[in-house]
Amino acid sequence: MATKRQVEAKLRELIGRLAASEDARGSLAESLPIARVIAVSVPDLGGEYWTVMSEGRMDGLHRGSLERADIRVRVESDDLVDLVDGKRSLFSSFMGGRVKVDASVSDLLRLRKLT
Repeated sequence: MATKRQVEAKLRELIGRLAASEDARGSLAESLPIARVIAVSVPDLGGEYWTVMSEGRMDGLHRGSLERADIRVRVESDDLVDLVDGKRSLFSSFMGGRVKVDASVSDLLRLRKLT
């Protein structure tokens, strides 16, 4: 099991990678044109994190849980690390039940474009 420190480092790495890639920002901005609050839950560590995505950028990583989030992602710590490291694909992890996403139907359809 990965540690909270490792998970937080991987989430920050992912946010940084997305910010550095103009293509990724463009795809995110096109797929999710309206600002969205994204919450990530890591149940095996009891970790809760969130960010706001707007115009293809995330405003940084925040600790804690929110009552209201537009998109909620649940993933175990080792799976999250493997996803960020490219050892697993998001699509196969979602289809296999390793990643759970709670979002509106319209957001799910938009997110599908990113996989």
